[in-house]
Amino acid sequence: MASTSLRIAAISLHTSPLEEPGGADAGGMNVVVLEQSLALARLGHRVDLFTRRSDSAAPEVVQIADGVRLFHLEAGPATPLAKSAMEQAISPFRASLHAVLTAQAQAGEGYHLLHSHHWFSGVASLPIARELGIPHLQSFHSVAAPEGASTLDAGEPAESAGRIPGEQFAATGSDLVIAVSEAEARTIGERYGVPGARLTVVRPGVDVDRFRPCPDLAERRVRPTLLFTARLQPLKGPDLALEVLAHLDPALDARLMLAGGVSQDFADYAEQLRQLARELGVEDRVDVVGSLGRDELAEAMRCAGALLLTSWSETFGLVALEAQASGTPVLSWRCAGGVQEAVDPGGLVLESRDPDVWAEALQSLLGDADRYGEAVRSAREFASSRTWEATAETLAAQYARLLEETA
Repeated sequence: MASTSLRIAAISLHTSPLEEPGGADAGGMNVVVLEQSLALARLGHRVDLFTRRSDSAAPEVVQIADGVRLFHLEAGPATPLAKSAMEQAISPFRASLHAVLTAQAQAGEGYHLLHSHHWFSGVASLPIARELGIPHLQSFHSVAAPEGASTLDAGEPAESAGRIPGEQFAATGSDLVIAVSEAEARTIGERYGVPGARLTVVRPGVDVDRFRPCPDLAERRVRPTLLFTARLQPLKGPDLALEVLAHLDPALDARLMLAGGVSQDFADYAEQLRQLARELGVEDRVDVVGSLGRDELAEAMRCAGALLLTSWSETFGLVALEAQASGTPVLSWRCAGGVQEAVDPGGLVLESRDPDVWAEALQSLLGDADRYGEAVRSAREFASSRTWEATAETLAAQYARLLEETA
């Protein structure tokens, strides 16, 4: 089975894999789903992606690359929906997906397996997989904080009432759960009782050609631009990035670029950040640039003095890997889930969220040319071993193993 060309249905209900990460509710998951699919196709497999139609003008099928197609399925009004309102799309999406998968199976073009991404997709797809006798795999990419959690380090707050029971349903009903980090696998096992035999880890990769270093290190260290890139919401901690900037020695003459969009559920948060910047006296040194395209992000990363990964919780932290491939050192918080697995062992993974601690660590790094140069070299070397091709090979091996076990 390992050498067989597989037909794979990858489900991403609430966000299209073609959406730019950092905008609205698109993020690292979009990159992972798309890049894994493209890499699997280069290995000779066929991947069909399914997402909810949120634009009436979008074509029914998009041929992304040889072996990779994207299907837009009808699931309610063809307009964007906030994640907090996305549960209403699950049932109509399931009906549309069922019709497509059933028709393809009857035509002899059915799929070997279904791989759902995020809990919305799992709840929609798992019943169809069971009906058609197709193995179902689940990836969450983020796991909801438990009910009653009072701090953001417990995970992403559930955006709607169905999330925690939906994650439980998808986690316990799937044939295999694929986590993006050991930390996420532990969380899923502990919170939802998934046994280790049905849990595995496939870490994301990085495009080391797109994300590559800038040759002029001195330019990045002098009057540095610090980069924060994520959706602008409290879980991602952009307020800490602002506070770090405010605590740096003014002589450093640093700037901060906040790159990321705002989802409907946090529509007022960007203005709150601007107000905080005014209160901290750094408004004139902060650039709020919105969501960046992939090539724009790569340029911003290779020109940045450092990436501030200030999230309270991350199942992995794909931007850390992309920054390191760009030769950009990463500062992150040790308790943010799977971040430690995404950062070079020699990177700056801090024990504290005190902005003074972050500012001191950053100034010490930027002020030592030799140390900074070694951090750049080590970061690139670490990221270069994490290619999408390696990720796809690991994922394909898990697919083949599951098919052999369920044959």
